[in-house]
Amino acid sequence: MDALSDILNTIRLYSSVYFRSDFSSPWGMQIDKGPFAQFHMVVSGNCWLFADGFKEPLFLSSGDIVIFPFGDAHWIADDPKHVRVPGRQVVEAIERNESLFQGNSVATTLVCGHFEFERDFDHPFMRALPRFIYLSGTEQHQLSWLETTIKVIIQETGSGNPGADVVITRLAEVLFIHILRTYMTQEDVSNNYFAALKDRQINEALKMIHTKPQNNWKLEGIARAIGMSRSAFAVRFKQLVGMTPMDYVTNWRMQKAQEILKDRNLPLIEIAEKVGYTSEAAFNRAFKRRFNQTPGARRRAILSQ
Repeated sequence: MDALSDILNTIRLYSSVYFRSDFSSPWGMQIDKGPFAQFHMVVSGNCWLFADGFKEPLFLSSGDIVIFPFGDAHWIADDPKHVRVPGRQVVEAIERNESLFQGNSVATTLVCGHFEFERDFDHPFMRALPRFIYLSGTEQHQLSWLETTIKVIIQETGSGNPGADVVITRLAEVLFIHILRTYMTQEDVSNNYFAALKDRQINEALKMIHTKPQNNWKLEGIARAIGMSRSAFAVRFKQLVGMTPMDYVTNWRMQKAQEILKDRNLPLIEIAEKVGYTSEAAFNRAFKRRFNQTPGARRRAILSQ
């Protein structure tokens, strides 16, 4: 399995689409900072968006998509000067088939929702995520697979078709992955985890580690397998990933172990072996160094939630 797929599986990516709705002018929403990655898709019309860190409001038009991966507070409105209603209030009104914005004509049609994933996942991937991602409708038209995904989400949202909710949820997750791919290829990500995924040799090393975390990985062995010298591999890996290759191996083993601990029926020694430890004692020591508690205590905490 490639590294990005393994990471997305581990963080348990899940999406929820709140609504597809027509908003008549004047309209505006204030979205508070929250635990989920918020997204907005402009189906038709245009609007303005603003968040902390913006120098000025961003103008959005038909086909544009924006994501706040860390759920930062922001507002979105047809005019920067118009009154903004709390986002939760807007969602609740739409769920009751009511409209809070009843002007003379439809100004904008939006699809809004969120992406959920594990927030306590301590990995370079999380540190590489930007606070804000913007994908213009023009860029979508250059990427037919992305444009097709978006069209189907728009068609299914609010359609009432059998199974529509499942289709929308799954496609929204696909949308998130597509947008991450686009961000990786189009943005200047020269010195973070996304840059590591773009680097052919470092990506191959990551794939090896993620595919077989139980292997007895050594720096020399990984470097040799990807056609690099030991020193060159160590320098480039740390530059892009932010930690040494062997620290990354340990980090990923612990992340996987924490996920596997959710299986209450799997003995700790078997979990240890799945992540590369030949003894339960060695696994316990490594796990406690990482999480400041034993695997057994961590399992009890997870299962009690």
